[in-house]
Amino acid sequence: MIASITWAVMNIGQTVLGSASVRRWIQIEDQQDESMLINVMSRLFTIAVLLVATAALMVTFGVPSGAIATMLGGAGIGLSFATQQISQNFLSGFMLFFNRPFREGDWINANSLEGTVESIGWYYTRIRTFDRRPLYIPNSVFATNPIENPGEMYNRRIRANISLRYEDLGKINGITKEVRNHLQQHPDIDQSQTILVNFNEWDASSINMMIYCFTKTTVWKDWLDIQQSIFLDIAGIVQQSGADFAFDCMTLYQSPGTDSKT
Repeated sequence: MIASITWAVMNIGQTVLGSASVRRWIQIEDQQDESMLINVMSRLFTIAVLLVATAALMVTFGVPSGAIATMLGGAGIGLSFATQQISQNFLSGFMLFFNRPFREGDWINANSLEGTVESIGWYYTRIRTFDRRPLYIPNSVFATNPIENPGEMYNRRIRANISLRYEDLGKINGITKEVRNHLQQHPDIDQSQTILVNFNEWDASSINMMIYCFTKTTVWKDWLDIQQSIFLDIAGIVQQSGADFAFDCMTLYQSPGTDSKT
């Protein structure tokens, strides 16, 4: 009877796992990943049914329940240690499919592993690095490390310190106001975000003006073009005010009472 029930349960389970309803439930477009997941689920189901059937047979033959529990516990511990990395990767794959911290085509950075996602599998994820090399990352990496996904940004930030000469100290207040006004009217700068332009640092050979704002676009190429345009506009404002940019230098002053010809 136990053998018959076991055989029937295994066949019913295999039929259910191969049904269209299960395929719709797991929602995987890649046929290879779908087949692999169903195969893994089928094997796990078979192992579970066989373990239960073995325990039922042992009870039928009079084996004490304590010994059965000990045996099953030891088998479970041994199996978990043997398949620790595999199970961790597969469970992390479930996390990626259901939580969706990133999608195919996203640019991600996890544990200094950076590139564009090409495919998300149940065991590993393939990304294409910026030097066009394929990189296969075990899914467990994403379960234990922070994931940066720049594609989910709302804005990109422009932040820079611009160094002016100390002799331009009297002009820096007007320069900061004009640059701030320029950014507040710029069509590519998000006016709902913070815009800061301030004289913020006394450096060794310069006075520094901080620029802090956010672009509307998150596309890297467009952001670079906008940043370049703004930097050139700031350069024009600085030069029109009669100021100039500083560079590292050393100024020597003549000691009082010293002959200039010495």
